[in-house]
Amino acid sequence: MKRKAFFCTVLFLLVTVLSVGCQKADDTPDAHSVGFVQAAESEDGYATVYVPSDRDAKVLLLADPQLDPTEKYRIVGSYNYLTLMLLDKLFDATEPDLVIIAGDVVMSALLPSWNDFQKIADIFEEKQIPWTFVFGNHDCEKEFVLESANTSSTFGQMTKPNFIKEVQKNYEYCLIYSGECADGYGNHIVNVRNTKGKLLNTFCNLDCTYAEDGYSHVITQAQTDFYTAAIEDLCAKEGATVPSVVVTHVALPEMFIGYREAKEGKPGSVYCYGDLVEGDYSSYVDQSTFFDTMLRLGSTKAVFFGHHHSNDASVEYKGIRLSFIPHSGMSHEYRTDHSKDYQVFGGWPSDTVFDFTMIDTYGDHRGGVMVNVKQDATYTFAPVLVAEVIPDYEEWAIDYDAVAQKIINERGAKSVIRGK
Repeated sequence: MKRKAFFCTVLFLLVTVLSVGCQKADDTPDAHSVGFVQAAESEDGYATVYVPSDRDAKVLLLADPQLDPTEKYRIVGSYNYLTLMLLDKLFDATEPDLVIIAGDVVMSALLPSWNDFQKIADIFEEKQIPWTFVFGNHDCEKEFVLESANTSSTFGQMTKPNFIKEVQKNYEYCLIYSGECADGYGNHIVNVRNTKGKLLNTFCNLDCTYAEDGYSHVITQAQTDFYTAAIEDLCAKEGATVPSVVVTHVALPEMFIGYREAKEGKPGSVYCYGDLVEGDYSSYVDQSTFFDTMLRLGSTKAVFFGHHHSNDASVEYKGIRLSFIPHSGMSHEYRTDHSKDYQVFGGWPSDTVFDFTMIDTYGDHRGGVMVNVKQDATYTFAPVLVAEVIPDYEEWAIDYDAVAQKIINERGAKSVIRGK
């Protein structure tokens, strides 16, 4: 009996000591307040968002809002004001701690992109939401970029370095900066930490670079080296492998390979959700070492991208989730297509055929992806569809039946293809 009492006493003391130790760890005073720090002002050189230590961090990923001053896709119901309304209401509905746009914030070509960019940036400033973006292939298109272009230019787009400088000067809540990388501009890191300073997740954001023949279809070697250096630096500082996510504009070739193999039931590939209905960059797989580098470092378990508006598929390939972000705008084509190109001075040719097959087949799944970063430094994510989270979306969403009928009335029955 005495031996049992002694054992219980020892057990009680042990539990008490462990409880007090855990309590002390949990009661570590906050060293930071909720908010953000720009890279230039941070201790480690990386932009950082601080979130409360008693809840998940919510990071909303968007792709291709793509405001266009010409609004040429109004013929299929797309307008800039609808995109701005979508973003405004989506932010209110989801209340994110950080927003990352995976490229093509705007689409301007010959006309300057700054004015339209400001319309989106102003929403973040008004709502005081930290955010960042990567350049897509349309934000600063190589053939339309002028060294002389500035915020007041009538024609031409600013260079990426000048664009970033203007953003940093005018928009307090935007966290973009240029990390040290020989390819592209705006390759940068945003860390998410809790207010005690614990690193919860690293978001590595990579530019869509341009080569001689157009935009690069892969992450270049210089960008791979930039990613490697950043991850190794953070791992060394944290004393452990840091959890990370990559956001870029153009899908990795492995996305298309993984989706195909998952549909074929091959081992190593798992279909998760969504549809892949356009594009195939699998032939570029041998032109980049980026995916193999992610596997070697063991830090990144998810990569997100946009570019192909109609895709929203997610697969797991060799242990890494590869996911298209649902289209996040209403200014451009989404699951519609056309047989002729728009003419700047002539509009849509009279014999253009507008194809609504994809929207009829797959529906309207606009939105984004919400990454929930947990206090134990793990994360989960899922699509956030505007039709499900914005109560009045149906009242102002594009009525594709009405749009198609309007085209038929104006151009004739042969001008429209339906998938119904």
